[in-house]
Amino acid sequence: MLDAKQKELLAGTFTPKFMATRDGMGNVNVVMISSIEYYQEMIVFSNLFMWRTARNLEEDPRAFILVMDQNLNFFEIEGHFIGFEETGELVDHLNRSEFTRYNAYTGIRCAGKIEIVRVYPVKKMSLPWFLGKYLASRLLLAHTRPSFPVNVAQKFTTLKSIKVISYLDEDDKPVTRPLPALTSSGDYLITPVKLPHGRRYAACVITPDIVSFQVKGTIERRGLKVEEVYAAGPPVAGKLIYPLAT
Repeated sequence: MLDAKQKELLAGTFTPKFMATRDGMGNVNVVMISSIEYYQEMIVFSNLFMWRTARNLEEDPRAFILVMDQNLNFFEIEGHFIGFEETGELVDHLNRSEFTRYNAYTGIRCAGKIEIVRVYPVKKMSLPWFLGKYLASRLLLAHTRPSFPVNVAQKFTTLKSIKVISYLDEDDKPVTRPLPALTSSGDYLITPVKLPHGRRYAACVITPDIVSFQVKGTIERRGLKVEEVYAAGPPVAGKLIYPLAT
């Protein structure tokens, strides 16, 4: 179901891939997923530091995957989670992958399988459009000190980072879109991109130095209200870092 270009993008070792899921209460989650492949006409992935994603998939099997390279080419896959396998040929196959073989932390806990429901065509954010949105975000609101951790705001507002946002569509499915530009002010991340107000969201960022964070909150008229910040990479993937746990 994937064409040659889509297979090439998905197979890229250093091409960021993101998976969005939702729990049984409709709370959305989106994380970068490193070990993921098109295999035997399915999407297969390694469960490595993905405890929340795994739990969500067990509660609601709908998944949405976005693949985006450094040249701003991207495409999306809508899928249906089939299940996890803890042993067998699929686990062995993923353990032989380049990413997993040289992982410094641990082997995979299990292998997940996703049936492909729909594949969206490859698109490209043009560089002039991307830069225009970035400059527009800077002019939209002067950058002021954020209320949430400054280092997290810096990752989301730097030009070189890749940012995505996920929220539920009209059918309550988790969808994921690239974010071209952000700035920060107080409790908000500001973007000139139009998004549906009043919906809960999750946004994830990955930088060239492989630092990743996830923020969650509500899409408001002013912007993305940041209510929670999570570490999104090892060794503390999924740890709540703002607001501080008591």
